[in-house]
Amino acid sequence: MKRFRILLGTLLAVTALVAVLYVVINPVPENLPEVRSIWVTRFDYSTPHDIQRIIQNLGNAKFTDVFFQIRGNGTAFYKSSIEPWAYELSDNKLANLSEDPGWDPLQMAIEAAKPSGLRVHAYMNVLPGWKGTKDPAKNINQLWTAHPDWFMIDSLKQKMLPTSGWYSFLNPVIPEVRQHIKGIVFELCAYDVHGIHLDYIRYPHDYHMVADQHYPEADKKELMRHADFSYDSYSQGALFDKYGWDVSGKEVAEFRCESVSRLVRDISYVVQSEKPKGCVLSASVMGDPIDGKRYAYQDSGLWARQGLVDWVVQMNYGTKYFLEHLNAMKKVVGRRKFKTSVVVGVYCKNSASEVIEQLDRIKKSGSRGWAIFSYSLLFDRDHNPTEKGRILLPEIRP
Repeated sequence: MKRFRILLGTLLAVTALVAVLYVVINPVPENLPEVRSIWVTRFDYSTPHDIQRIIQNLGNAKFTDVFFQIRGNGTAFYKSSIEPWAYELSDNKLANLSEDPGWDPLQMAIEAAKPSGLRVHAYMNVLPGWKGTKDPAKNINQLWTAHPDWFMIDSLKQKMLPTSGWYSFLNPVIPEVRQHIKGIVFELCAYDVHGIHLDYIRYPHDYHMVADQHYPEADKKELMRHADFSYDSYSQGALFDKYGWDVSGKEVAEFRCESVSRLVRDISYVVQSEKPKGCVLSASVMGDPIDGKRYAYQDSGLWARQGLVDWVVQMNYGTKYFLEHLNAMKKVVGRRKFKTSVVVGVYCKNSASEVIEQLDRIKKSGSRGWAIFSYSLLFDRDHNPTEKGRILLPEIRP
């Protein structure tokens, strides 16, 4: 017993020494430049003039980074060889017909941003494959019609159906899906972007809130089953190969978490191999990292700790639990990664006073910086400051 206590004491002492040496050798970086970022969605622009004005406004407001959306639901707002042009840029929007608009939104944003030094991140919805109640034109080779077997299947064996305002998601377990998404990232890396920004890289647990559009007679329990994904044969086979037939709920959750994290890891490898050091891989993640992992299988703490992404951009959009979620993120990523790798997002639909208070709390928290959702809440369709923009823009300038 005495020998055991001596060995245990020695082990604890060595562990403590290793921890001290790690901190000494790898101190928490000081004085990292603050990230002051904003999301520009694909709905914020439709012409070259829009992009010029957007970038000009953001440069004047002294933002450092812009997450500029170039993929929404299986169509592209850049020159892609693997996905069709976004129909929103076409004169045939109502037909969901994809046509080359004759200009490249991503390249135009990059060129417009160079004089001000604004850093452009190509922002993509990762797993959404289609949205709306009308199918894409069949001759454009869009995923919804070209690869219907790539989409998630619910626990009642129904294919996930898009709604008027919600997406149908691709299944990250399927190898062809991961290969397709890696191909998109490979294309984006050919642009002179400062980073790649990932959104909707999770399971769509919240689909139950819109599923009644397709299942109007379903009760709450049935709607929840329509939001439990994916029960396709490939995913079920992979799950049973790993855990056997007597699989537990915990093992199912682990499998789904790993399927999302594996896709993040795949994307990270592409960025590291194709872009010079300094290109930022970031991901929008749920505001509550605990619920994000439990329900959406999005392990944002792991992504930060293991360096799979450079920044986790926390969508901390509420007001009631803002501080609670901020502290939860700090806990799951650790103090070091919170300082270097967490950018905290705020929602400008909240009151101007709440946004100002939240930005102040973020600055005091020690995180890497902040992000605002979104451009259209600060500027109107003519790119003039909104009433809220006139209040907030002077507050956010350094």
